Amino acid sequence: MNILKRYFVFVLFSFFLLYPCVSLFGMEHQGQKEKNVKDAGSEEKLVFPSMPDPGKKVPIGDGYYLLYGFDKRPKLGMVIMKVEIFTKEGKKDTSMEVKADAGMPSMSGAHETGNKSFSLSQKGDYLLPINIVMPGDWEVRFSVLKDGKPIWRGRYNFNV
Repeated sequence: MNILKRYFVFVLFSFFLLYPCVSLFGMEHQGQKEKNVKDAGSEEKLVFPSMPDPGKKVPIGDGYYLLYGFDKRPKLGMVIMKVEIFTKEGKKDTSMEVKADAGMPSMSGAHETGNKSFSLSQKGDYLLPINIVMPGDWEVRFSVLKDGKPIWRGRYNFNV
């Protein structure tokens, strides 16, 4: 009987000692699962079709197109991404919201800028500064929104 008591005390002691660790692991794991579910609906998991080179018309639906480019050839440091949106008649349109996320696909998550909104200049150009922190392959993922809803997405890859 003495052995049974010792075994019971050992099991009880182990339970109280290990339960917080197991519980914390379970909470972390559950949080990770919730994070993955949330990430599945984010823009990071969406498809961004490849875009033509800068300066070429990019159709964005409903009779609109955009032109995009950099203020200078991309190199280390700050560059400004410029986007202009036009109607099918060629008139500049500033009623949309443009967002972008830039980063290095080969180092996913290491140098991502996060999804940032472009600022609208007085000329009606959408502008976004992008900090190029190291040489290599870079990607800019664009989203165009009308009335808060995405109407188009695309990506441009370049090398620094």
